[in-house]
Amino acid sequence: MMRKMKVILNPVSGGGLSAKVWQKIEPILIQKGISYSYEATTKEKAAKDIAKESVKQGYHWILGIGGDGTFSNIINGLFENGKLINKNVVFSPIPAGRGNDFIKTVKVPKNPVKALEQVLNGVERHIDLIDVTYTKADKSKGKYLCLNLADFGMGGEVVYRVNQSKLGRFIGGKGVFLFYTVVCLFSYTNKKITLTLSKFEKITNKCRLIVCANGEFAGGGMWFAPKAKLDDGKMDLLAIQDVSVFETLRKFGNLYQGKLSDDAKVVSKQITELTAESEEDVFIDVDGENMGQLPAQFKVLPKVLPIKC
Repeated sequence: MMRKMKVILNPVSGGGLSAKVWQKIEPILIQKGISYSYEATTKEKAAKDIAKESVKQGYHWILGIGGDGTFSNIINGLFENGKLINKNVVFSPIPAGRGNDFIKTVKVPKNPVKALEQVLNGVERHIDLIDVTYTKADKSKGKYLCLNLADFGMGGEVVYRVNQSKLGRFIGGKGVFLFYTVVCLFSYTNKKITLTLSKFEKITNKCRLIVCANGEFAGGGMWFAPKAKLDDGKMDLLAIQDVSVFETLRKFGNLYQGKLSDDAKVVSKQITELTAESEEDVFIDVDGENMGQLPAQFKVLPKVLPIKC
């Protein structure tokens, strides 16, 4: 039986790219006789709200068009209290964002027509998510599910600035990430952070960037976690410790080649949970969106999300 499909589109993803992507794939859905309902996000109604409402209305196939932030927001709408609202639901991503990093791990092409073809013929499987508990500005706790990658330290700062920026339409997604990465390289001061990896392992050090990766890529093609698998029940931890600006610059070349974890000043491990604390303000980025600050907990939820692509 064909599932009822709901297409959720973020019209501002990739500086308006998602609308163009939809124009290319809508005729194919019509031609193939696939019935669907379509809704775009608004200021009042986020992708998460549309996804939640859709699943409760009996839509079991959620097709997201946007970037990593949109996909992440959609999957957060499919869960309530850490459980799928409907266990028959399945999620499919069509890329139309700035960074498009999640789709690199699931190997969905950037070309919209090819992406749709892969989604329609794709095999269903279950992947892990990372459950993030973070601290809000008023010190209350917030919760969010991470689809691709969470990080804190310099990365949280970069994302904060990227999301405030209007430069995307001029220099593209990768350009904006790179620009603010360079700005933060020279302006960010490393913060003292305590990481608790298990009952037996604690690291306290000044850190520049700490990454909890479910997928392999982030930041528009930076290859943080070449060993990451979406269904291994683990997240890949990378902690770049107290390095200088120039050391960081040197490491950037390694980052695009996926060789960062070989570095002596980088702690690299596969873990299932992590607690992070700091006396200072350390901001968190979850799938390219700002998500509060430390203290925070990160915990792998094994094989909870059904995807088809």
